[in-house]
Amino acid sequence: MIDTGNVKGLENIEKSQDAIAATKEEVSALEEKPLLEEEKPLLEEEKPLLEEEKPVLKEEPEPLPPQRNYRLVIFGGSFDPVHNGHLQLAEKILELGYGDEIMFVPALYPNHPIPKKLVSADHRLKMLQLAIEDNENLSYTDMELQRTDRKSYSIDTMELIGKIYPDYELLFLMGMDSLKELRSWYRSAELVSHYRFLIYPRPNVMPVPYSELLDVFGAVNARKLIGSILQDENLPVWDISSSDLRNACREGGDLSSYVPPKVWQYITDNKLYI
Repeated sequence: MIDTGNVKGLENIEKSQDAIAATKEEVSALEEKPLLEEEKPLLEEEKPLLEEEKPVLKEEPEPLPPQRNYRLVIFGGSFDPVHNGHLQLAEKILELGYGDEIMFVPALYPNHPIPKKLVSADHRLKMLQLAIEDNENLSYTDMELQRTDRKSYSIDTMELIGKIYPDYELLFLMGMDSLKELRSWYRSAELVSHYRFLIYPRPNVMPVPYSELLDVFGAVNARKLIGSILQDENLPVWDISSSDLRNACREGGDLSSYVPPKVWQYITDNKLYI
């Protein structure tokens, strides 16, 4: 005899299996059915970013200014004594941007004959040190004072400083009165050819004519020298010289208005120029 209950159980099992199979087919069909565009899931990289999630674009950095060499201005002279005119000129040269540092180079001997011997190199160097000690952009070297074997020349000094500071641009500072005498200087053509010049005006001294410079230095260097004459109206032009101050001091004059206070104190303490 057939057990009816068992038949019904089998029927139920078969129905369940059919349902599962139908569900699988439906799922399979759904998996195979292409999704509409709006139904497609967004990939991580395709999801729109919130405002706060957007990357901040860095601004392009400003281009750096072109690099240039440090400009060392060489200022030679007897500095017997150094006076306010020397210092004001040096400071104005820096202020106007012609150089980064002024180096004073006291000479052992003057480059022109003078009626009276200079005070000692030690005194002149000490006065110079006192005059510039409060300005870090003013410096000095005693290299010419150390050369006791022979007269020191500007070209030798420039070449030696160039070896010490090979990465510096050297500029030669001199007055209009010195330009008039330049043709007689030792190896002057090389000096003009190899270095930049800064030529400051002197009262009652007219510029050297181009034709005169042309005859001595050639067209290129003559134009170079003419172009080196400083014409800025802010440059100080003083009508005093160290020799004027020496003479005034010998006559009992007070130099406190013409030299730095420390220099005047040194002159009186050491009884110079009397």
